[in-house]
Amino acid sequence: MKGKRLERILAIISLTLVITAGVLGIRREAQEVNNYLNGIIPEGHIAEALEGERFALYEVDSLSPDFYLINESAPAYGGDMIVSVLLDTAGVIRDLKVVKHRETPSFLEKTEKKAWKKSLVGKSYDDPFVIGEDVDVVSGATYTSQAIIRCAQVGSGRIARDQLNLEVSAPEAPGLEIGIPEIALLVLYVLALIGIYKQTRFKTTIRWITMLGSLFILGFWFSLPLTLSKLNTFLLGYFPDWHTQLYWYLMIGGFLLSILVTRKNIYCTWICPLGGLQECLGAVGGAKPRFSRRFNKSMKWVQRGVALLAILLALYFRNPVKLNYEIFGVALSLTGATYLFVLTGLFIMASVFIKRPWCTYLCPIVPVEDLLRLLGKNKQA
Repeated sequence: MKGKRLERILAIISLTLVITAGVLGIRREAQEVNNYLNGIIPEGHIAEALEGERFALYEVDSLSPDFYLINESAPAYGGDMIVSVLLDTAGVIRDLKVVKHRETPSFLEKTEKKAWKKSLVGKSYDDPFVIGEDVDVVSGATYTSQAIIRCAQVGSGRIARDQLNLEVSAPEAPGLEIGIPEIALLVLYVLALIGIYKQTRFKTTIRWITMLGSLFILGFWFSLPLTLSKLNTFLLGYFPDWHTQLYWYLMIGGFLLSILVTRKNIYCTWICPLGGLQECLGAVGGAKPRFSRRFNKSMKWVQRGVALLAILLALYFRNPVKLNYEIFGVALSLTGATYLFVLTGLFIMASVFIKRPWCTYLCPIVPVEDLLRLLGKNKQA
């Protein structure tokens, strides 16, 4: 009882720290002064501020502008992204630069390494920007590239309409997007619920089907696991358009409801693609718990402390990946910083001999589950 009481006290202290970091982060962000013009103004030009985040660019001693620049924002994976869009007086895009973002750096670098943004340079304000037909997204950085495309389209249209006095068609409102990830996630949850609540001798088979299905569809194919960085975006007050990012509402809603309503963490135990990968490797090497309960209990506090630190830094610096130690990107799509490749390699090798080492010792989703259970006064199912 004393241990449970101490845990609840520490949970309340943690929540207080989270709220404090959030408030301080909002105040800190309001005091920031951003210069979005560096590196995109053509040489020999000066900028004249117009209304909003728009500028007319003049050559020295010239009376008429040669270019216009607008800082446009659009929702990306980690929150709103701001892109500077440079246009000439005919409404043609001449340059693009991401000037503010909350993305995982390695995913943003994918668009840079592939020189993908250059494909948008030369497009006119009235050109179509239909994804999959007129413009492509970068595999493994879908939300990031979609945001850049959106900024290019909307920003060029606004300059053409307001500064160049050109006729611009109103952009279509986004429709509800339901694709393979959304359908797969719903099917996996249904299978998991059947396996958990229906008395059947095929329970083990159903669980392996859900884990393997998630590993290959939500993991290797789309790389869409539940991560702390995604939870942090919601804590930061960023709620993406549910029409275009319904998947995350299904994912996070399913995770929370399964714990608060059924008292079971269905996602982590049945659906998590990285969990499935660890169990596949463990099946090969005969993995099992290798350490004492005392050691595991001590490591649980380390796990909780690191997760709390990641949340506090995210809220204070207004960046969901300020402390990025999650190995999902490397394990499922080979995307991440060098130190994450090293960390991933260690856990992948350990998975052959130790049962779910990432889940047991470092995954930040587990402390979130623990906190929900403590606050809801629920016992581990």
